[in-house]
Amino acid sequence: MQAFVVDAPGDPSVLSLRTVPDPEPAPGWVVIEIAAFGLNRAEAVTRAGGSGAAVAFPRIIGIECVGTVVDAGGTDLAPGQRVAAAMGGMGRSYDGSYAELTRVPRATVFPVTTELDWVTFAALPETFFTAWGCLAATDSLTGTPRVLMRPGASALGLAVAQIVNHLGGEVVGVTRSDHKRAALLEGGMADVVVSAGAVEAEVRRRWPEGATAVIDTVASDDSLTDGLALLVEGGTLCVAGSLAESYATAPHASVRTVFEREDVTFYSSESLNADTDTTTLQQVVDRVDGGVYRPGVAEVIAFGELPEAHRRMEANAYAGKVVVDLSG
Repeated sequence: MQAFVVDAPGDPSVLSLRTVPDPEPAPGWVVIEIAAFGLNRAEAVTRAGGSGAAVAFPRIIGIECVGTVVDAGGTDLAPGQRVAAAMGGMGRSYDGSYAELTRVPRATVFPVTTELDWVTFAALPETFFTAWGCLAATDSLTGTPRVLMRPGASALGLAVAQIVNHLGGEVVGVTRSDHKRAALLEGGMADVVVSAGAVEAEVRRRWPEGATAVIDTVASDDSLTDGLALLVEGGTLCVAGSLAESYATAPHASVRTVFEREDVTFYSSESLNADTDTTTLQQVVDRVDGGVYRPGVAEVIAFGELPEAHRRMEANAYAGKVVVDLSG
């Protein structure tokens, strides 16, 4: 099979496309022929060496995909079945989705019933699982939440907006790029604040009482301080990863102390499990199929364009989900 292999951490040029052996069947592991997969900031972090000891190189990175089962590894799945695979240790502890085939544990495989095209389906798993998890962690899956999303110009931000809008709530997104404002408003955000700094005062003009929840994937000292100041009493700030290379880097070391606060929580994909989360993905797929949610695909690229897509992702060129299409 063809795969992008990272032999050692580095810039996007370390993504090396070459022929490697197909993954061999193994009990309890599912071999999937990949039809498409979404691009994620976490993969750039891993590629650059920011995932630490959790990743041994060489590695095929990539934390999600959709496709069909080739070998079910003696599990309850069947060859030809349409599935998604996402997160857990995918692309870190074991080889991931930057390939034509992948082999992953049954616990990270989500069989769903859908007629969505592969590109649309591929835009959903990691993004909507994370959005759903962050909103659940902040008690924002009921009522009419007011959620600040930082940064807003991401596939995650657009997914959060879709879910919250369906509840009758509002999402305000933060972006540093004025040219992304229109796309975020079109994607369902109630308002967009263009700022590289504090936004509390501007957001309170719309929500004088403050936000019931803040989702922060930047996780800098300044962004967390600003987000916490905006919360209503009883509100929660959820940290979902970090755009920093690592929480261990010096500028972000003090961020760890924030996690001790009762009004701060952390979403981790390590908690995902097919036994409990397949129903969530099926619900998301059904709502996309019914026009309730929109996947927010920013661009569809060919497999060979991955290194350039990493360069553009690091330059913050995208406002939405980039999907790699192998289905043709």
